[in-house]
Amino acid sequence: MEKTIPVTGPHPRYRQLDSLRGLGAITVFFAHYISLKINLPLFHGVQPSPLGILFNGTSALMLFFILSGFVLSLPFIDGEKPLKLTAFYVKRVFRIYPAYIFAIIFAVILKETLFDNKGLAPYSDWMKDFWAWEWNKESMGNILKTLLLIGPDFKINLIDPPIWSLVIEMKMSIILPFFIVIVSRGSLTLNIAFLFVMAWLTYEHNAWAISVFYLGVLMAKYKDPILNNIRLWNVSLVTVVIILSLLLYNNNYEFLRFIREQSFPSKYILSDYLSAIGSCIIMMIILGREKISHFFEHRTFTFFGDISYSFYLVHVPLLLTMGSLISNRFAFSPVYIFLSAFILAVSLSYLMCIFIERPFQKFGIKLIRKYKILNTLTL
Repeated sequence: MEKTIPVTGPHPRYRQLDSLRGLGAITVFFAHYISLKINLPLFHGVQPSPLGILFNGTSALMLFFILSGFVLSLPFIDGEKPLKLTAFYVKRVFRIYPAYIFAIIFAVILKETLFDNKGLAPYSDWMKDFWAWEWNKESMGNILKTLLLIGPDFKINLIDPPIWSLVIEMKMSIILPFFIVIVSRGSLTLNIAFLFVMAWLTYEHNAWAISVFYLGVLMAKYKDPILNNIRLWNVSLVTVVIILSLLLYNNNYEFLRFIREQSFPSKYILSDYLSAIGSCIIMMIILGREKISHFFEHRTFTFFGDISYSFYLVHVPLLLTMGSLISNRFAFSPVYIFLSAFILAVSLSYLMCIFIERPFQKFGIKLIRKYKILNTLTL
């Protein structure tokens, strides 16, 4: 049994959650690689099994949204730090947009210089649909809209398919401060009731991410009592809960047939919210158990956490490019595609993290400190 460690003082940066985000980004890469429909029977046999968690990009996105709601809420949820609304938005813009704009420009350059559309002929229709467009007035307009990220309506698959989730992330960043206020002032009963009502209503209007982010805020609010309870569990109970959390997280692979038989919106609530709940449990176990926490603080994991955002942005353009160039020209083409795209994505993501992400985040903070007008509106 592990001792209870009181959680007091300013909220730290949880490097373990950075690692978790990095591992999630890698599973998204695996999922998109498999989406090429390369003839590798091993993957098709593993995907419906518990090992399918390694390729479960859908659940990884749920994890990302939960993590965003949780991490962004921590400094403000207990009233320890005033929530400066304008400053919050400025930080989010400088966190998301600089690397994003670079990734879009980079993808366009790849498409125009290296990408060979004919090279994707052996692969899935899903992949062949990307980058099939020609330069004209419509595509130029869509590229400009893409750079804005939040619209007006644009073709999110035009240049870099994963950006659909960034559209959600940016829109949720706008309303997240108000969720923080609601959760921080509400009782547990009221907060949970609001979650259920919001989950049902938002699914009817294809706005499911709202309640998923809200769930992340809830986890931030009740983090301390949850963690202190987890630290009191014996090893057997922790093992059982870990297995349960992984089953919930991976439900859309292992219980997909059952979920498909449900009616709308129940099937989505069953699948997405079971994944979200599984994500919450995994997060709390990692933070609450000392040995597991230390494991996720390993430098290898935190490295992938640091580059996870840029990696997420550039991995599909690199998969498309390397897949088109290598195609089926060699005996081990699938392996070459995997290794080349992965290594290039990791290398470029590291450079983006060092020279784009971090400098622009620091610049945003400097702006907030310099201009008082960015600190006047407080929730």
